[in-house]
Amino acid sequence: MKKKLLLFFSVCMHAMATLAGNEPQSIGAKTNAMGGAGITLADPFSIFNNQAAMAFVKDISVGIFSERRFMMSELGYNAGGVILPTKSGVFGVSVSYSGFDVYNEKKAGLSYARLFSKKISGSIQFDYLGTSIAEYGNGSTFTFEAGLLVKITDKFSTGAHVFNPVRVNSGFIDEKAPTVLKLGISYEASDKVWLAAEAKKDIDQAVQLCAGLEYRVIDALHLRAGFGTNPALYTFGAGINVAQLKIDMAATYHQVLGVSPQLSISYAFVKKK
Repeated sequence: MKKKLLLFFSVCMHAMATLAGNEPQSIGAKTNAMGGAGITLADPFSIFNNQAAMAFVKDISVGIFSERRFMMSELGYNAGGVILPTKSGVFGVSVSYSGFDVYNEKKAGLSYARLFSKKISGSIQFDYLGTSIAEYGNGSTFTFEAGLLVKITDKFSTGAHVFNPVRVNSGFIDEKAPTVLKLGISYEASDKVWLAAEAKKDIDQAVQLCAGLEYRVIDALHLRAGFGTNPALYTFGAGINVAQLKIDMAATYHQVLGVSPQLSISYAFVKKK
């Protein structure tokens, strides 16, 4: 109980001190079970992690994600998105909400991705960001993010992503929305093992590194583990695949603040041939 109270007041004080948030998060239990390294992953949560990967999604896909950070409902994070492939490219819509009545953040995005060649894709997403802080009111702004994905070989991929490159104001006086750069790689070591690593840099913060692996026990069951730095986190999880339905579970462990459980569910509407 004491830990939760300290964490609760720490979050409130931090929010009121910075008056702005909306730093992009790694979304999807699969990605977060691998330390948060998902920039090259083409799945229904690409719409959050690197929209360029959406260009490799072939079917209409929907995904929802929920996290209860450090087992506190006040620090819950919920998100959902839809990916729609067309002949003109791939479109996506996403929304997310985190926090509680005293402090909360909202984001909505409209994205577009397309292939430049069979192995290179790019994307852009326009974002609405909203922040509500008790005693300070509401702030909102518009910005954008862009991504690139390159499949160097059939097994080795690399990606890059930037959020809010123009450093727009957050909607509160003299406070900028965060600008975040990400670079990542992934390698298909075998039919059963997939490896990924990523570096993330908020221009006002130290570099964060993360890496993880997935082991495919059978087609229907995948096990994952990873880690992250700044702060130090250990991650693990599992995925269950039932035809086009995927259920992924993950947990991140912080040595002081404890465990954050996560769940994501996605479904792909595969076209009949």
